Amino acid sequence: MKRNMLILAVLASILPAQDKKKEVRQVMAIGCVRQGVEGGCLLLKTLDGETTYNIFADPKPDVGIVISIEGTDFRGVTACMEGIPITVTKWEATGETCKE
Repeated sequence: MKRNMLILAVLASILPAQDKKKEVRQVMAIGCVRQGVEGGCLLLKTLDGETTYNIFADPKPDVGIVISIEGTDFRGVTACMEGIPITVTKWEATGETCKE
């Protein structure tokens, strides 16, 4: 009986943690595409300068242009050490180039 209660307690503590992993945060932003410090890493610095995203997009946007993105939290490991990792589901060039 005690063993069953222990198993139930462990399962009850694990299940809420698994539910959090299923939550997907949607991201929408407009910013300037920059090259990251690490090779192959692309960054999107928002136009207000407050947020930097580490973007994973296919096809990759050109560095130096302003784009709008839609995406979700990146699920996985990245060697890129800058920005918040985002999987880009859609991006579109605004026709502007970065000013800085």
